[in-house]
Amino acid sequence: MNLSEQILEQILRLPPEKQSQVLDFIAFLQQRSAPARRASKMRSLKKHPAFGSWRGRQLDALEYEQGLRSEWDSR
Repeated sequence: MNLSEQILEQILRLPPEKQSQVLDFIAFLQQRSAPARRASKMRSLKKHPAFGSWRGRQLDALEYEQGLRSEWDSR
């Protein structure tokens, strides 16, 4: 007997109000697992409009970073 058959057998032994609670619990479990499924379907950051937005600027990113960090040192 597989798992589905075992579950069905156990549910059928319950009174109708308990069977309804089982359905509610199943819905609860499905809701809890929905964010995990949504996260796996997230689009790539490379497709975000901000990705590559500095590409056209004529500057050295490392120099820019060091300039910002030097401002922190002067505090």
